Amino acid sequence: MDADLSQGIALFGDFFDAIGLSVAIIDQDGRYAYYNQECSQLDDYTAEQALGTYLLELYPELDENSSTLLQALRQGCSYRNHYQRYRNPRGKAVHQVHTTLPLKRADGRIVGAVELSRDLAVVSPLHQALVDLQQGVAEEGDGGLTGIITDDAAMKQLIHQGRRLARADVQVLIHGETGTGKELFARLLHQEGPRAERPFVVLNCAALPEPLFESTLFGTVRGAFTGAEDRRGVLESAHGGTLFLDEINSLPLSIQGKLLRALQEGTFSRVGSGAEVRVDVRVVAASNESPQRMLDERKIRPDLLYRLNVGSLAVPPLRERLRDIPLLAQSFLRKHGKVTGHRVQRISHAVMERMLRYHWPGNVRMLENVLLRSLILCEGGDELDFLLLEEEGEAAQRRAEERRPPAAPPPDAEGTLEQRMASYERRLLVDCLEGCANLTEAARRLGLPRATLQYKLKKHGIQLARTVLG
Repeated sequence: MDADLSQGIALFGDFFDAIGLSVAIIDQDGRYAYYNQECSQLDDYTAEQALGTYLLELYPELDENSSTLLQALRQGCSYRNHYQRYRNPRGKAVHQVHTTLPLKRADGRIVGAVELSRDLAVVSPLHQALVDLQQGVAEEGDGGLTGIITDDAAMKQLIHQGRRLARADVQVLIHGETGTGKELFARLLHQEGPRAERPFVVLNCAALPEPLFESTLFGTVRGAFTGAEDRRGVLESAHGGTLFLDEINSLPLSIQGKLLRALQEGTFSRVGSGAEVRVDVRVVAASNESPQRMLDERKIRPDLLYRLNVGSLAVPPLRERLRDIPLLAQSFLRKHGKVTGHRVQRISHAVMERMLRYHWPGNVRMLENVLLRSLILCEGGDELDFLLLEEEGEAAQRRAEERRPPAAPPPDAEGTLEQRMASYERRLLVDCLEGCANLTEAARRLGLPRATLQYKLKKHGIQLARTVLG
């Protein structure tokens, strides 16, 4: 054992025994150098059994990647208030929050790692229920720790698969239609993996012009080109953590080769420099096309695909998980409630039926946008009673343009001026109603009070379909 580490344990041992926390210290070989009474009570090992024993021998269900103590020792990672759940040798589920830090000498060399943890079951007998709730709510309700809102069996299985991949700390390719929530799964992979305390960096490959890809990804040095400064790229910024490459199918093939080398070798060079920079990064990529389609259309190099596709998650479209629509709609209603002063508290049965029948080509993102737009236009009451879909609004506008009446009745039309004006008004009302979900929207478009519109409809004998009532 390192002499400085041994001296530190001797100096602070009494303090560690008195603070009421489980404290464990491992040396540079990963063997326990300190193991206090609280650790013994939590994990059913005596100090005599633990001291001098390699960590993975005591906890065989862990490995180099999932053990935060070994990650702190080997990689210099730090974890603060990190939640962890495992089973002790008696088979009892242990829920704890711990802080784990590398122990360094003055010269920066890591000589061990320390972990201070608190058994949450001791803090409150209710905490077990709370932890179970937090874990479960990620699979239904408001998304919990993952932000993924679902009550769909396939999505729950995907979350479970994502958690296993997160712990494995491998590269992952996520694919699914636009708006399905691929970034939420990328964050799940980061937050529930060993890199959770390190950076999570996002690069949307579709948002960059081609000339900027290389400098954005790898960084630059001063003088590399006109105006270039010393600047880190996203790959370097994500060191120790996760780099999420969204829409990887938009990454130019020439840059894909350089990214592949960086992943294989763990090194790259900034633009304008020959010096190699070493990085340790987990790459999670996402695409709105299937892996096979990307290969068929030559949008990704096969060798890069195989490198990224160690783990694969296919996120289903919203139309294949209808059970999620009510949950998502209610969540977005709460999220955007401020646009109505939180007046609208619920969604009508008729609107929910329309949501469930619609095919949602833009998936969850489209559902949120449609709901927000409908809330903005909603007038009166505590219930959202109409839904303004994008294509319906566009179709209504096209119909109005195709069937728009002349600016004035034709000069050869029959009848008096009053009769002609009445006919013209009736046509305007009918055309407007055909493009609106309900009376409230029609009145808004015509610039009339709702009561005035109702009077004019009655005056002209216009009968409303049930879907327009309200």
